[in-house]
Amino acid sequence: MNISFFLLIFFISCESEISAERILQNSIKAHGGEVAWKNITSISYLKKATFYNEYGIIEEEKRQKIKHFWSPFKTSIEWEDRGDIFFAYSIKNKINFYKNDTLQTDSIKLKKIDELLKGAFYVYWQPYNLLDSKANLKYLGTENLLDSIPTHVLKVTYSNNEIGDDVWHYYFKIDNYKLKAAKVNHNKKESLIINEIIENETGLSLNKTRKSYYLDSLGKTKYLRASYIYEINSLKKK
Repeated sequence: MNISFFLLIFFISCESEISAERILQNSIKAHGGEVAWKNITSISYLKKATFYNEYGIIEEEKRQKIKHFWSPFKTSIEWEDRGDIFFAYSIKNKINFYKNDTLQTDSIKLKKIDELLKGAFYVYWQPYNLLDSKANLKYLGTENLLDSIPTHVLKVTYSNNEIGDDVWHYYFKIDNYKLKAAKVNHNKKESLIINEIIENETGLSLNKTRKSYYLDSLGKTKYLRASYIYEINSLKKK
C-alpha cells in the first residue's frame, strides 16, 4: 500500500470525527461567541438590495430600515414603495402592518409580512440562529465552494413551519470556521448567497455585503440575481 492510500484513510478518519454541532460551535466562537451575541439588546440597520435580470440590468432597488429587539423580542421594518410608506412589526407573535399610517388587516398580506419579518431576522443573524433547537443539522463533509474555497458543509432543515420548508446548506471556511455562504432551494429555484465583507462594529462578524446568484441544474452560478449592503445605524448592549 502506498502513502497516498494511508493519507486518504487518515483524512476520512478525521472527517468522520467531525460533527455538525462541532462545526457550528467552532463557527459561533470564530464569529464572536454566543455570550457576546446574547449581550445585544437591540440593533438598527439599513438594508440596501439591488436586483438584476439575467443580462445584468438592474430591475429594482429596495431600501429597508430594520430593527431587532430582544426584551421583548421584536422585529420591525420600514420601507417606501411608489410613494407609499410601509411599516411592519411583530411582537409576541402578533403582526402589525401599516400603509401610510393605516392599519392593514388583509390576512394574505399579513402572512407575507410575517414571512418578511421572520426572514429578515433569520438571514441577518447567521450563524447564530443555527443554534435554534428546531434546526436539524447534518454534516455533509467538505466541498470546494466555487471550485476554490475549501469549506465544511452543513445541511439545515426545520421541524416546524416558522422558517418554512426550504432546505438550506451552509458553507464554513475550513481555515477559520467563518460562514462564507449559504445555499437555499426556494420556490423551485436554487440560490447561492456569498458573504463578501464582514462588519467589525458589533464584535459578532455579521455580514456587511452579500451577493446572491441563481444556480443552474448543475449547481453552477447562472447569473447574479441580487446584491445586499447592510449599514448599522445603532447598537445597544446590556
